[in-house]
Amino acid sequence: MKQGCDLTGDLLKAVSRSFYLTIFWLPGKMRPGVALGYMLARATDSVADTSNAELEERLEILQSMGRAIDGTAAPDELRDLLDRLCGAMADAQSNPSERKLLQNFGACLTALDSFPLEQQRSIRKVLATIIEGQLWDISYFRQNKCVQSDDDTLLYTYRVAGCVGEFWTELGYITMGSAFSNPDNSELMRQAGIRYGRGLQLINILRDQAEDWERGRAYLCTDAGKWLSRAGYYMNDGIDYCRRLRGFRLRFASVLPALIGLKTIALLRRARPEDGRVKIPRRTVYACMLKAAWLSIVARVS
Repeated sequence: MKQGCDLTGDLLKAVSRSFYLTIFWLPGKMRPGVALGYMLARATDSVADTSNAELEERLEILQSMGRAIDGTAAPDELRDLLDRLCGAMADAQSNPSERKLLQNFGACLTALDSFPLEQQRSIRKVLATIIEGQLWDISYFRQNKCVQSDDDTLLYTYRVAGCVGEFWTELGYITMGSAFSNPDNSELMRQAGIRYGRGLQLINILRDQAEDWERGRAYLCTDAGKWLSRAGYYMNDGIDYCRRLRGFRLRFASVLPALIGLKTIALLRRARPEDGRVKIPRRTVYACMLKAAWLSIVARVS
């Protein structure tokens, strides 16, 4: 296992897919923490989604990964975890990039230890929340096919995505201070970041409803149209959040997912069941990039 973690290279690009563009455009001070947080979350997500592994094994490994990330794993437990990730769990991945990511989990832990303490705490906190959501997901749908209430949906979307908007805001202030946004708006920005993250996850849920149902799980128990509207409100919250950021690169990186999200919502409103999973055309992504650039130039910062 190598003793460093490449936070800007081919592995990050391969596992982050469309989010790589967002990471690439972030200011240099903020980029490493976001990249490492993403890679750790993708590693835990790969384990959670390994359907050909026993459920109890996935739960056990996820819990061990959580302790490894927060620094409480005993040396023997850590060695055993890395052996399992590099061995059977990596072999179970159909995606070569996810296989390589699990094999480099130890290098990601080494990289985490090299960050300033305040950034370490922020990364560890968000990963603890994400893993909590992943553990709930696996355990809950072992016995249930559908969430019981809207509160369950909101709690799940916070644990796996809303907390990421919160982390993004916290890390921005830690690494950039007032160059991130007005410190007087920190609580407003934190709450808006949570809503933004929740909205992005709601879009994923709405887009994947049919596929998730076939897997025996439904994250919505009430009318999907209501959740589409809520996701739209949250994307507009995200655009307002981005207008309050300082600097072109930061605004561009942050607003692009909201613009793509709004386009996805529009497609979902028009979609028919026989259309299958909606997908944003590449030309639409380019149009969103142009609009993101324009908004990032004209934004008024308070």
